Amino acid sequence: MLFSSESFPHVFSALEAAAFLEGSRGYRGKRFMPMVGRFGAVAAATRHQRRSCVGNSRIEAQRAYARQERETAKLVAQVMEKYDTDQSGALSEDQVERLLTDLDYTTPPGTKPTQEELAFVMQCADKRRNKRIDRDELIGAVTVYNAYLKDKNRIDAVLTKYDDNQSGALDFAQTKKLLVDLNDGIEVSDNEVKMVMSYADVGLTGDLKRVEVLLAINYWYHMAEIEEEEKGKGGCCVVL
Repeated sequence: MLFSSESFPHVFSALEAAAFLEGSRGYRGKRFMPMVGRFGAVAAATRHQRRSCVGNSRIEAQRAYARQERETAKLVAQVMEKYDTDQSGALSEDQVERLLTDLDYTTPPGTKPTQEELAFVMQCADKRRNKRIDRDELIGAVTVYNAYLKDKNRIDAVLTKYDDNQSGALDFAQTKKLLVDLNDGIEVSDNEVKMVMSYADVGLTGDLKRVEVLLAINYWYHMAEIEEEEKGKGGCCVVL
């Protein structure tokens, strides 16, 4: 296997922290790893890298940032060289499937992602909606999948507990039960559930598939953090 999730350690450390900035700022627990938001992953990683250099001299910070940029560009070039077999400058769904197959360390070598997993990555990373992953979208795609792989077992545990009809997804009522438990047993309004499902249901199926559950959990904590920030400012937070 030429590439694995370990090929991208500096990218993942920055982008996973960037989830706090882009889609998971309210992540308060440690039960789930942060999931990057649908958009802005690379920009968020850039901001994180700059902030991580606080305390160093400006020159050192600039050098560290430039070094990460070069390393990331090199990795992207290597991935494109291997998987962009038609040299189109982007990865088709079939080529993305090959990449995800090689990245997956949770299954036997050569195991392809499910169609649901592939569709999830495409929906999250394909910002241009051209049914391919362009070069500048590659880091986002890899990061989304890596974050998902890290918490597959925990996601399965959530489905086992809340998917009482064994449909493979959480409907509105089941999602509400999950959110109430995350909210320490305090009732959650239907509008809050709708907000979470609207964000996490990237497949627009009306429920939360296995791969979308992590998005929902992180977005719930994001909503909680916004409310806490508003209270800290002395204002009022209205949850629609």
